[in-house]
Amino acid sequence: MDKKILVIIDAIADAKTSILHAKQKAKGVRHIDIVAFSYEDTNSILFSIPPEEALAIQDKELGKIRDTLSPLIDSHLEQGSYTFQTLWHESPEQWLANELDTSAYELVIKTRHIDAETQFSELDWQLIRFSPLPLYLAADNKWKNNTNVLAALDLGSEKATKYRLNEAMIKMGLAYAADYKSDFFSCYTVHVSPFLRDLGLVFSDEQVINAYEKLPSAQRALIESYNLKEKLEIKAGIVEQVIPSIAAKLSADLVIMGTVGNTGIKGHLIGNTAEKVMKLLKTDILVIPPFDN
Repeated sequence: MDKKILVIIDAIADAKTSILHAKQKAKGVRHIDIVAFSYEDTNSILFSIPPEEALAIQDKELGKIRDTLSPLIDSHLEQGSYTFQTLWHESPEQWLANELDTSAYELVIKTRHIDAETQFSELDWQLIRFSPLPLYLAADNKWKNNTNVLAALDLGSEKATKYRLNEAMIKMGLAYAADYKSDFFSCYTVHVSPFLRDLGLVFSDEQVINAYEKLPSAQRALIESYNLKEKLEIKAGIVEQVIPSIAAKLSADLVIMGTVGNTGIKGHLIGNTAEKVMKLLKTDILVIPPFDN
């Protein structure tokens, strides 16, 4: 039985984008669960509200969300299988990670927050860091057919977990490319120290020479098993500059990345490499969570 698709909505204005992407992915076959969240900390109010009044306020607010979203959802998913619920919850990412049986789902889809000042909302970042499911952040109302899919692979590691993550990214990338009648590409960045580069001690072009042959044998075998050697872009440089550059060159509307699981203080303060790359991408992004060691 096909696994379900989960849609998370945190803003009514952004709901249509994620709903349309879920519809495309479900293809009228897979079930879609839609969950819209709302929350306000009533403890911050200067005067005390009786519990029954607080519940009444919550019910009224959630009712407004249901009344607004139900017609929109019905109009786009009228022939599909779906459920819709509203939840009063402070942390949707904690609900997803700790309160939901994620084994029933293939992925979670959410509209990516983009405005004049930021590329992501705080919830976007929390889901990127903590979602146990692949996370699709949709930037547009509609996927544009005949554009490309790019998977940013980490091929330099000999770790089995990295191999499995790379393979998962390849499989999902090929599936999306087939669904949307587009081409699939992958890329690998040969890291070059910006400090040494600026001193003229490392030359990027030289770093790329024979880079493929220098990859761990298991990673080369992975690329060749999917016949992707001719669709693999290898470039030397700073990862957060290289990947957006390749995505633009290939006209990729979807970039697939894996995260490394920095969930402690370091992850929150400076982010990991994937987060740095994402800040420069305006495409749809599919984030694959790390595999356990």
